[in-house]
Amino acid sequence: QLAAVYEALQADPTHPSADEIYQRVRQTLPQISLGTVYRNLQRLVEEGRIRLLLVGERIARYDSMLAAHDHFICLQCGGVVDVLLDRDRQVNLAPLLEQGCTVAAHSLSVHGLCQQCAQTSQRKSHKEQKMITAHQESGVESAQLRERRGR
Repeated sequence: QLAAVYEALQADPTHPSADEIYQRVRQTLPQISLGTVYRNLQRLVEEGRIRLLLVGERIARYDSMLAAHDHFICLQCGGVVDVLLDRDRQVNLAPLLEQGCTVAAHSLSVHGLCQQCAQTSQRKSHKEQKMITAHQESGVESAQLRERRGR
């Protein structure tokens, strides 16, 4: 079961959730439970074979890429994409260390709209703007008609 969970994650670069992995594993192991998938994912994280990625407040995703990298997270669809940024950037952790914190790792998450959501948003925005313009133009015409009737 552990191997099946690991293989399901390895085959998916989209940073799937436990439920998505569960659905994939069930295709080959129909008797597996969601709890078993969660336990196996936790074990893989503890063994350092995969990474846990928290997206938003309580959304856990899993990442099989262990090399240092960051993530782009779409604000609309929640999609996660690996980003390989320049690793030479300086991060000042001194204030945390001075407060007595122990830093195990750090990562950068870039948030925005993925290409698909941005295009959808742009089309929707353009359509809404056309509707507003048409409504405003009809309002102007109505005002002109009312003005003519009033004379």
